[in-house]
Amino acid sequence: MKAIRALLGLVLLVGTAHGNVWDRAVDRSATATNDKYEAELANGDEHVLAANSRSNSLASLRAELDLALASYRAAAAIRPNAGEPHARIADTLYSFYLESCLDDLRGYRASPLRDCSRVEAIDVGIAEQVIRAWEAFEARAPLDPRFSSLEGSSILFERAILHTKLATKEHLHKAVADYERLLDRSGSFDDSDISRVWGNLAETQMMLGQLDVAIDAYRQAARHSSDASTWYGLAVAMDRDGRASQAETIVRQQGAEAYLAFQRSVEVGNTFFVPRGEVHYYYAMIEEAFGNTEAAITEWREFIRSGAHPQFQPRAKEHLDALLAKRKFRPIPRLDPFRDL
Repeated sequence: MKAIRALLGLVLLVGTAHGNVWDRAVDRSATATNDKYEAELANGDEHVLAANSRSNSLASLRAELDLALASYRAAAAIRPNAGEPHARIADTLYSFYLESCLDDLRGYRASPLRDCSRVEAIDVGIAEQVIRAWEAFEARAPLDPRFSSLEGSSILFERAILHTKLATKEHLHKAVADYERLLDRSGSFDDSDISRVWGNLAETQMMLGQLDVAIDAYRQAARHSSDASTWYGLAVAMDRDGRASQAETIVRQQGAEAYLAFQRSVEVGNTFFVPRGEVHYYYAMIEEAFGNTEAAITEWREFIRSGAHPQFQPRAKEHLDALLAKRKFRPIPRLDPFRDL
């Protein structure tokens, strides 16, 4: 019996020793894996920093970006459940290809690989890659604060804008979902941020033809901001919903200075429309509300010629026909009767 007990004790001792050896091996393997993961992330960051040098040629910049993205993808392969590599992939592509056409006052560079020939231009393939990377990040780290806070930027907000610019029905519905989720988390937002989200949500809902909910969303945006573009959006939605007189009143209340500021915002790309031709509906309504018949006719024709939003083309043609009839029966005099006074 003593021999058996001694033998059992030896077996237990050996088992424990083997267990300790195994645990140490697992710990060493995990440490090595983590070191490799961190090294790939750091390597990617170094290549991004090199790509950001203003002295780079475009070819050199692209080469550095390719190396950065390869490192981030290698990190993602090492730790498949980690969200950070996907966040950095998205941030890199977004920053260099999509974010901005202008350097800003904080020292951030314009996106060097963005097509800035048109303010609304977007690289569809890159945008799709960015969205997929953000979705992969969110699937692995849904509570990351970068999806909620508007400090600097929010992934939900930027992703919603990308969905809107891609402008398919599926993307527009996804944009609505992102804006709504952002509003659910908006407890710490200031009024301007809340207004921005409500206003963008309203514009997206109008693009989907959901005029009643768009009007409600514009009203929510207007509660938090007096920005003229919000009121113009509300007026356009009301006009398209058959409330022309209310729309005209809203436009007139904004005044001429607001219209000029709105035009400047559109010109520099701070206010954008998808598709681009949509802006002519806004301009046409404003010119018509102020009695500028010829300018309004020109803008209505531009909107119709653009083919933007086919569901709203008939309403634009109603406006145009009414103005053409008005001009026919009340022709502009050939001579100014007050010229010689």
